Amino acid sequence: MPLVTSKFGRVLELADGKDVLDVGCIGGPGERIEDSSHFRLEKRARYCLGIDTHAEEIERWKAAGHKVLVANAESFRIDRRFDVIVAADLIEHLSNPGLFLQTARSHLHPSGRLCIVTPNALSLNNALKSLAGVKVRVNPDHTCWFDRATLRQLLARYQFRVVEEYWQDYQKHPLTKLACKARKSLAAHIIAIAEPV
Repeated sequence: MPLVTSKFGRVLELADGKDVLDVGCIGGPGERIEDSSHFRLEKRARYCLGIDTHAEEIERWKAAGHKVLVANAESFRIDRRFDVIVAADLIEHLSNPGLFLQTARSHLHPSGRLCIVTPNALSLNNALKSLAGVKVRVNPDHTCWFDRATLRQLLARYQFRVVEEYWQDYQKHPLTKLACKARKSLAAHIIAIAEPV
C-alpha cells in the first residue's frame, strides 16, 4: 500500500465529473463551509449531495446554497444512484457500520466506488502510547477502530471488493516521518476505495 500525505487527493480525483454522495458531510459544528472536504468535492463533481444528522448545520449550509439533506448514514433513502460515495472520517462514528455499507451499496452504480477514510487502529500514536502504558485518547464520538484487515473483512462481508488502498499520514513530526518511512502501516489513517461485487 502506498503512503500518501493527502486524505482527499485520490478521492477528489475519483469525484471529477461524477455524481457524488458525501455521507457525513458536516466536518464539525460552526466549521467554515469553504474549509470542508465537502466544499472541495462540490468543486470537482458534476453533481454533489451531502447528508448528515446535524440539522442546524444542514440548514446553515442549505441557506448558503449547498445541496445537503438531513439523513442518517445507516438508513438514508435517496431516489438516486451515485458514481462515488464518500465516507471520510465517518465509519468509526457509526453504531452499525455494516448497515451503512448495505445502505451505501443500494445507492451506488454497479461500476461505482465507495471511498472510506478512517483512523488506523495500529497507528504510531496508538502503538507508542500502548507500549508506554499511557491511555490512548479516544474521540468520545467513536464507536470502533479499524485496521487494514478488519476494514477489508467488513467490506467483503457486505459485497465490496477493495480496489485501491492507501496509508495516509501528514508526517508533520520528524519521528512520525521516520517511522512511516520504515513502516507505512504506522500511518494515522487508512483510505480504502471499494467497488460493489
